[in-house]
Amino acid sequence: MTLKSLANIIASMFNRLLKLFLVTIILISCSSREDSLTGSDEEIYNLILKEINKEKKYIILNHTDFELVEDMITTLQIRFPYSPYTREAYLLSADVAFKKKRYELAINEYREFINNQVNHPKTEYATFKILKAYSLLMSAKDKNEDPAKAILQIYDSLTAVYKSTEYMKETKKIYLKAKRYILKRAIYVANYYKEKDEYSSALARLRNTEEIIPGLIKNSAEAQYLIVLSQIKTLKDVDKLTLYNNYKKKFPSSDFLEELESQL
Repeated sequence: MTLKSLANIIASMFNRLLKLFLVTIILISCSSREDSLTGSDEEIYNLILKEINKEKKYIILNHTDFELVEDMITTLQIRFPYSPYTREAYLLSADVAFKKKRYELAINEYREFINNQVNHPKTEYATFKILKAYSLLMSAKDKNEDPAKAILQIYDSLTAVYKSTEYMKETKKIYLKAKRYILKRAIYVANYYKEKDEYSSALARLRNTEEIIPGLIKNSAEAQYLIVLSQIKTLKDVDKLTLYNNYKKKFPSSDFLEELESQL
């Protein structure tokens, strides 16, 4: 037997084993799908949670079967319309959308759950997931500030019950991240206007942002430098020296002092 013949035999055996493996997986999957759509409301609900919470470990195995999850949610709604588990249909759909990284859809589904299940014990969880989804949208490349602003609005309306939950620790981090994001964008835009000598627009942008995050604007050396510079450039009869001295007093080590001094 030649080496080539042996290689062909091994390749043939491997292909047969692979086909057998795939057929077995398909049969198991079909059987599992059928079992998942039968049973009690609690059993279907638990299977939904198990499928949603699957952690990806392998390239072709152990993925969440989103089509199966959606079928199970629909089955739960049709077969058990008055079940307490069916009350979470929007929440489950939202979790699916979140895991699929369809964050805008997830936000809408979480909101539907909150609106329809006002007194449900998982409304705080849904609120947290909305904040989490917005924080992920905030990282998108389009530089849209709306998700960050939405986070601030939600944070300001959090209930005492929510503030006592385990979600509050991470919520504070999300909130601070949103505020810093808004500050960073405001400084970026103000610098853009500065480069175009449009100081009135730079000042307006920073003043508008100051209404949203007053503390961060007030304590940012770069933001305050841009405000002072824009005031010097646009306001008539402004007391330049006083503006400069006040800035220097608050930010004695600022890298922008020399540039401000050149405006005196």
